[in-house]
Formats: sequence, C-alpha cells, structure tokens
Amino acid sequence: MELIQNPSFEEAAELLKEYLSREYTVQVNGLCTVNYRGRAKSKLDRGERILLKKQDSALLVHGPENYQPKNWQPEVDSFKVEIEEEGLVLKALRRNPDEVVEVFFDEISFITVDQLVDKSELKIAGHEVDIHEAIEENPEIVEDGLKVVEREKETDAGFIDVFARDKDNVYVVIEVKRNPDYNTVLQLQRYVEEIDDEFQGDIRGILMAPKLSEKIQDYLEERGLEFVGVEMAQIIPSYEAVDNSQKGLSDFKPSHSLE
Repeated sequence: MELIQNPSFEEAAELLKEYLSREYTVQVNGLCTVNYRGRAKSKLDRGERILLKKQDSALLVHGPENYQPKNWQPEVDSFKVEIEEEGLVLKALRRNPDEVVEVFFDEISFITVDQLVDKSELKIAGHEVDIHEAIEENPEIVEDGLKVVEREKETDAGFIDVFARDKDNVYVVIEVKRNPDYNTVLQLQRYVEEIDDEFQGDIRGILMAPKLSEKIQDYLEERGLEFVGVEMAQIIPSYEAVDNSQKGLSDFKPSHSLE
C-alpha cells in the first residue's frame, strides 16, 4: 500500500497517471467540485469528498454523509489527469454511453493506492429475491386474502416484483426493496400507472421493506401508495437458513400503513 499525505499537485498527478488505469484501488481525499456530462448534466459545488476508483474501474465520489455516492460511473474506459491553474483535474471517460465525470481538486489531503484481495462470496440473509419467494409461497405475509398472479411481471416501466390480487379482487403491485429511497417510490408509482393503463380500474401499490424513513413514508402517502414492513431476520433467521430453503417464512406478520 502506498500513502501520500498532502501531496503537491505534481506528485498527485504522477501517482494518479500511474495507477488509475491499472487494477489498483485508488482513494483521493480532498476539496473538489464535480461535473457530470452524459445522458444528463449535474454539478456538485465545492466540498470535501472521497474519490474512490476500484480495481474493476468503477468510480465513486462520496460526501461525508450517506452510504450512497454523490456521483459514480459503473466502469471507466479511460482516465485523464491534468494540472490546470491552481488545481488538479481528473476526467473519467466512458464510451458507451458517452459520459464524463470531471473532478477538479483545489486541495488534496491524501492519496492511497492498494491492491485488495477478496475471494469470499457475500452471503446475505434476507435478500430481496427471498422476499419475492416468501410472498409467492405464503401471500398472507403481505395481507390476508392476497393471491399472487405473477412474479417478475414485465411492463414498459420494468419488471414488477410481485403482481397480485387482494381479497376484493383488486390488482396489487408489490415492490420489494431492502433500502428504499425516493426513486423506489417513483418506480412503484410507474408500475401502478402501467397496470392501470393495461387493466383500468383501482390499482394498489405496496412497498415492502425492513424500514422506512419519515420522508419516504410521506412520498408514499402523497401518491396513495402503501407500506408493509418486513423483518429480514424473520424471513431467514440465520445464514444457515439460506442454505435450508428459508425456514420459518410464515412466522412474521406485516405492519400496515395507509389502510
């Protein structure tokens, strides 16, 4: 591992030119602005951030809060590093689609370069697909009288996790998400609109998740959508249960809002 604290822009540029395009994990902490051009445009004003380039060429720009990156590229085809005026410019270019993330550092606190080795596979207790299967096996974990019509129903807006009918024969669109955000709510709304166009009439939309922030709950209520809480540990109590066909699927009860 190589660590350089408070590098000059010349030192930083030399290091980044050497390692960014190779299979190394590179981290840069500093004060920067970020511009994105591609399918849309975005700008992050000056702030302290972490730039992380992974060994598969994925690029992420994180702020000091939240687990989600403020900007990212799933893969980068080429990097350009230049010294301009009183700063360092790093450009991450992608060809398909044509996109550019441009990061201008006017201060760099440190850079690390390392080659990480991780050959273990992540085993998740309570993955979203396990919830899909649990609903199909026992629809009443969502609500009494529910009947599953189809899993992974295809629409123009994407694939609906679970498509069902309730006890009153009303169509129900169910979206399952471990960490729901505003985009999850918009996606569920699009699914409901697609089903409404296809079948006409009353359509319910339900978001199933382990927990929900107040803000996301408000987004749901504003759109007439519902929430059902689900504890992942009650779906799959242990890692061993992942290998033993999800024991105890009927042990948990849903908590409803927007009755």
